[in-house]
Amino acid sequence: MKLLANQKGIALITALLLTLISLTIVMYLLFMITSGVKLSGANKRYKTALEASYGSTDLVIKEIIPAIFSKTIAVNAYTPWDNSLSLLYPPGMDFTANTDTCLMDKITKSSSNWGPACSKSPNPKESPDFSIKLNSTSSDPFTVYTKIIDTICSDKRAYPTGKCTGSDLSGYDQLDGGQGTTGGAAGITVQSMPATYRIEVQGERTTNFSERSKLSILYAY
Repeated sequence: MKLLANQKGIALITALLLTLISLTIVMYLLFMITSGVKLSGANKRYKTALEASYGSTDLVIKEIIPAIFSKTIAVNAYTPWDNSLSLLYPPGMDFTANTDTCLMDKITKSSSNWGPACSKSPNPKESPDFSIKLNSTSSDPFTVYTKIIDTICSDKRAYPTGKCTGSDLSGYDQLDGGQGTTGGAAGITVQSMPATYRIEVQGERTTNFSERSKLSILYAY
């Protein structure tokens, strides 16, 4: 009974328990702060890769592919790329486009009629149709790979009679300010029937592949 009633050393035990609890709280707070910093850094790197992918995608689908249609497909040419199209991208940009028949097949034929050597893999880095290296102020630029993996043609006729797309390829703006619906002309304007393309895009750091982003695009021309 005397041993149980003896309270010598209880203050030390209490102090040690409080210290342990305090250390646990401090360790948890440090873990939360460290995790937040890592998450913030990862999100920043992803957003940078995503913006690189968006920028290259804008160049390909708004400039390059329309130029191929208007300067190659419209004139019944069989080479999908020529030197004049290099003027579409700024000096210093490392831009590479396939000049083989696969790119021509992908733009002018349904995917079921592509040549056997044409890649349909969803991995953009595997035989990409376009690759763009975006130079940066640092020594670690981004490389963006773009590849068409599926084509649905509205014009089923074989090229060059058919162009895959039923859209106008002249390059001129055909809008008439709404007169097609409000005007009194007797003629009927032919409806555009675009071709549809599925495009896969991947942007990544050239020296750090873990910093990357992927886009899947449904594109109609």
